[in-house]
Amino acid sequence: MEDIRIISVCSQKGGSGKSAITAWLANSLSREGKRVLVLDADGQRTIAKLRGREVDRLGEPENACEVMATDDVATVLDERYEDFDVIFLDLPRMTGPDEAVMALTFCDSILVPIRLGDSDVLSAFEFIKAAKKMGDIRRERGFDFNIFGVQNFRQPNLRENNDIHRYAEMLDITIFDNALPNRADFMRVGTIDCPSDFSSIAEVYKAFYQEFKQRYQIT
Repeated sequence: MEDIRIISVCSQKGGSGKSAITAWLANSLSREGKRVLVLDADGQRTIAKLRGREVDRLGEPENACEVMATDDVATVLDERYEDFDVIFLDLPRMTGPDEAVMALTFCDSILVPIRLGDSDVLSAFEFIKAAKKMGDIRRERGFDFNIFGVQNFRQPNLRENNDIHRYAEMLDITIFDNALPNRADFMRVGTIDCPSDFSSIAEVYKAFYQEFKQRYQIT
């Protein structure tokens, strides 16, 4: 992989699964030999706290991504940018034109987890509008910026699942073909494991992960 990638799995609404998806993708890439850093800039420190508890219980992982908690994304990127192939930013849920939204200007790509439902889709719509403004700033500076969405917590056999492509048109983004289902085993995955470690969810996760690499051009 020639270019260092900075990616954020982010949303405006809490409970979207952004931190979990971040950890899954980061560990999957790390297991393939990529040098991966997760910058936990979310005030809740979800990923950093969970990693700390897992290290206390299991010891330092050999093939997992590096996790660092920070309130100063710019400084860490300046100091450690070239140490990694892929950097994930876990940012706070974004509710307005504040510093968290501005942090998207560090990213060349974002992934927006979307839950079906009027309030969730409206929240995604408002967030994506703000994100696109940050993308315009990056493009004016000569950098790339890509936005994709993924349906998270997908419930089986719901008529609403057929609406995802209509929502994609409304949001003016490309939605992943492979959704992440609402299965209990996904909740068992920490910051050292990968969903592919669990036979009940391995295949559906692998399909999502391969699509992620293809869409974000990670080889």
